[in-house]
Amino acid sequence: RKFLRCINHKKIQATNRNCEVTADVRHDGSEPLVDVMFADGERLIMKGANLTTIEMLTALRSRCNAKELQEEQKSKRKSP
Repeated sequence: RKFLRCINHKKIQATNRNCEVTADVRHDGSEPLVDVMFADGERLIMKGANLTTIEMLTALRSRCNAKELQEEQKSKRKSP
């Protein structure tokens, strides 16, 4: 829930208008799970029972930074 609060913060949402956050809260005793679907179809699944909020945010930031780097490299290859 703390992770969801952080991601839904106005300042964070303002950094990427294309980001859509959907919460599916279940009370069936199942393990907390964060499933991130990126625009390119790749998924990042984090099991909340084993991670702190900071670890989850760090993992998400790391994946996003890697994706940005890949996009920059692709655009550099295409331009002469």
